[in-house]
Amino acid sequence: MTTRPLTPSPTHAQFDRLAGFASSFSMGAVAAFIASLKQINPTLEFHVGLMTLLSFIACFGITWWVHHVIFDDKRASIDPKRRQKTLLFFGVSSMMAVLSCMGFALKGISHTKLKDVGFGVVIAAFFIAIAAFFFFKVVGFLQRDEQNNSLNRDS
Repeated sequence: MTTRPLTPSPTHAQFDRLAGFASSFSMGAVAAFIASLKQINPTLEFHVGLMTLLSFIACFGITWWVHHVIFDDKRASIDPKRRQKTLLFFGVSSMMAVLSCMGFALKGISHTKLKDVGFGVVIAAFFIAIAAFFFFKVVGFLQRDEQNNSLNRDS
């Protein structure tokens, strides 16, 4: 039994571009939202300005670049570990950016309320980690299922 390599169709390429654009736009929107936060407690205040626009553009561009580095198979031959390095760099830098913006927005909060906010952040991070784990498992299952379906079609 021989297997033929999966060749992406034009529809597949269009969907890849759409997914890359949607994820980049979403990350840019999150960066702009975080950059526009000026005060959280006692009232929620936003200020949309030049920094909001620059944050959106920077995060959109970086996410678009990371998407192409991770999912472009032509670049994988240059350095086999390039995807892992880029993903690790992007994850760490994104986490640092989110935490620094959050820390800036939380300045001036009393110590007792800061503990409550910290506890809420830990709980939110825990549930996001659980959701990411299940997402990772579902994607792995779908990839294995797609491979099995392509093998069954060939035989």
